[in-house]
Amino acid sequence: MVGKRDEVRQRTFAEILETASRMAETEGWRTVTIRRIAAEIGYSAPVIYQHFTSKEAVLHTLLERVNGELAQRMRAAVAGEPASRGPRLAAVAYLEFARSRPGLYQLMSGAPGTDVDAATRRAAADDVIAFTRQLIGAWAAETSAELGSVEDACDLLWGTLHGLACIGSIDDIGFDRALRLADQAVTALLAHWSSTTAPPGPSAGH
Repeated sequence: MVGKRDEVRQRTFAEILETASRMAETEGWRTVTIRRIAAEIGYSAPVIYQHFTSKEAVLHTLLERVNGELAQRMRAAVAGEPASRGPRLAAVAYLEFARSRPGLYQLMSGAPGTDVDAATRRAAADDVIAFTRQLIGAWAAETSAELGSVEDACDLLWGTLHGLACIGSIDDIGFDRALRLADQAVTALLAHWSSTTAPPGPSAGH
């Protein structure tokens, strides 16, 4: 049974993360500091340090959570659908996520003020990457496409969607255009992969 003190700690922990996210959405990540978070919540900075040793610790926790949310949305988008439609549906889910959570998407992308190195961001995205590879592998199996490297295909799709999400963030109608471009881009990628055969293996006796 969770005691009252534990409930308070859990509530404060969640409030810190929510406050950091809200500040980033409205003011940008450069404004997010431990002192600012404390002031927004109405606590002293030492209270925040009881939960997070630094701003970087706050960002790492948010990174793990936001990547988990993105993976969940992508899974939900393809659930019950044919594997042949998976990449397109997941692409839409990815861009809709970037549209609805711009501040957190900037954290994932390494925007100024996030202070998270590329290796850490990549590690936090393990679940999204693993699901994307699974998605492409399932598509290839259903369509009889022979991919030279599922990992390369995953990174190509991921990089394409990230670029389109950046386009989408430029103005209010940007994401509508990004979604149209995503359909064209994913269609082109799938057509290319479908027409590409894997290199032949070594002949017998060699």
